[in-house]
Amino acid sequence: MPLLGEKDGDASGAAAWSEAIAAQDGFVFITQEYNHSISASLKNALDYLRVEWNNKATGIVSYGSVGGARAAEHLRGILGELLIADVRVHPALSLFTDFENGAVLKAAPVQADSVNQMLDQVIPWAGALKTIR
Repeated sequence: MPLLGEKDGDASGAAAWSEAIAAQDGFVFITQEYNHSISASLKNALDYLRVEWNNKATGIVSYGSVGGARAAEHLRGILGELLIADVRVHPALSLFTDFENGAVLKAAPVQADSVNQMLDQVIPWAGALKTIR
C-alpha cells in the first residue's frame, strides 16, 4: 500500500480509501513484524482516517520470527485509540514453522483453527458495534 499523501501532497487515493473503510463493519489485519512494530504503510493507512474506523471490530493475524507478537501488541494500542475493538483470539504465524523457505504459507492445522476462532469473534462483534454507529 502506498503512503497516502506522501508524494507532493498527493491524496488521490484518500477518498477511495475513506469510502472503502467507511463501508465495512469489521476487519482482519494481517501484519508482519517490522522492527518490533507494524509497517509504516499500515500505520499511515490507519492514521490517514479517523471516524471511518470508529466503533468497528477487528481481528489480527500476525507473522514474524516470534509470530509477529510485538507488532500485534503495538497494533492493539493504535486500534484502541481509533475506537476499533480487537478480539482476543490472535493467530500468530512463525516464519520458522508456518512458512516454507520464509515465503510460502504452510501453516499447521492449529493455525486454521485459530483463524476460525478469531473470525467467530469478529463477526458478531462487527454486527453488535454496527448498532452504535
